Amino acid sequence: MNREQVLSNRRQLAGFLGSVAGLAILTSTLVATNRPFAVATSLSLYLLLLVAVTALGGHWPGLFAAVASPLLVNWFLIPPYRTLRISDRDNLVELAVFVSVAVIVSTFVSVAARNSGEARRAAHEATTLARLSEAGFSEPLSDIVELLRETFGFESVAVLRDDDTSYSAVATSGPHPPTSPQEATLSDHLGQKFVLVARGREPGERDRRVLNAFLGQLAKYLEQERLRRVELEAESLARSDELRTAILRAVSHDLRSPLASIKASVSSLRQDDIAWPDDVEAEFLESIEVQTDRLTSIVLNLLDLSRIEAGVLRPVMRSTSTVEVVSAALRNLDIDTRRVGIQISDDVADVEADPALLERAVANLLANALNWSDQVEVKAHNSASRVELAVIDHGPGIPTDKRHAVIQPFHRLTDSSTSGGIGLGLAIVDRLVEAMNGRLELRDTPDGGLTAVLILRRAGEAPR
Repeated sequence: MNREQVLSNRRQLAGFLGSVAGLAILTSTLVATNRPFAVATSLSLYLLLLVAVTALGGHWPGLFAAVASPLLVNWFLIPPYRTLRISDRDNLVELAVFVSVAVIVSTFVSVAARNSGEARRAAHEATTLARLSEAGFSEPLSDIVELLRETFGFESVAVLRDDDTSYSAVATSGPHPPTSPQEATLSDHLGQKFVLVARGREPGERDRRVLNAFLGQLAKYLEQERLRRVELEAESLARSDELRTAILRAVSHDLRSPLASIKASVSSLRQDDIAWPDDVEAEFLESIEVQTDRLTSIVLNLLDLSRIEAGVLRPVMRSTSTVEVVSAALRNLDIDTRRVGIQISDDVADVEADPALLERAVANLLANALNWSDQVEVKAHNSASRVELAVIDHGPGIPTDKRHAVIQPFHRLTDSSTSGGIGLGLAIVDRLVEAMNGRLELRDTPDGGLTAVLILRRAGEAPR
């Protein structure tokens, strides 16, 4: 819009300059040819020049040409020359007709040019509003602010948030944007403590319609962002509440059982009136040890999940040997290693991972598999830029439609395993591996059972 006004001023100046130059050239040419044309013919040439000047510069250059043309014709082309006297009445009529026609033509051409300008202005407004509508809420706020600056020709534009004691920029466009309404040429409130500020020319009344559309769009965008943040906070609170509820349910059942068993064993051992045989005492002590390990596993899983959900997990990535990780996981599980068959060849590449977190993930997969199968296999092979580490059991497996559910916290497919877990093993593995830029896939074992595959990036490979 600002460009159109500047263009109109330029065209008006060009019209005046063209009028002066055209009149001078045409008059000089006609005088130099010893006036061979009739007055009516000469006036027709001046009328043609007038139309061109009016179309170029508008009404005022046209009126200037309409007044100057008959004076020049009378002075240079109608005898007696170089005087304003007219001896022939026909010449007087011709001049009068010319002036009338010139004024009418100038007026009509000016109106047509003005209507054309209005049409261009309306088209420009429509285009701007269409771009603004297309931007909607899918474009970043900075893009809408940039479109606003381009549309109105501002030097710089900013959306500021009123922080009570100061202003902070939410989005800016252009060099050195205003940092407060006091520094701006234009200042409009957008609601919810937001204000639009701009430096440059003051928009005219005719620009206000489009400017108000921008203000409305910006206000809607900011309100939408506020509602989106409220929604995310509500979802986060809902997830936290759901997690707390699940923890309470799990703890109320799965912690009470081992505690009750430990309490019963200890109470039995402390009875002075009963002499327990050595094998019975050994059973009590074994029960205490097993249930303590079970409690330790539950607490460690809860701690792992709380760290993951709180976002404080920070993997230390480095080149890691899959063989060493699997061996460390087996040692820490303290199980009969004859139940686990390891088939990892020497050509399997190292992976980019946090060794401690990967060991924890493998240990969880092994513990989960050994709860359902007497024999478990661990295999690994290279796959493109990845390494696939698989823990294979031959238990009942997991139906395909249940696999997404079992990696959610506190979800157990059945209660028939002997682990006494609270449904965190696969959930923790999934999140640990995701934190290391890998993923967990659950597949069918060909002869029955579940194959849990950790897909990790090879060491030295660029992330995709």
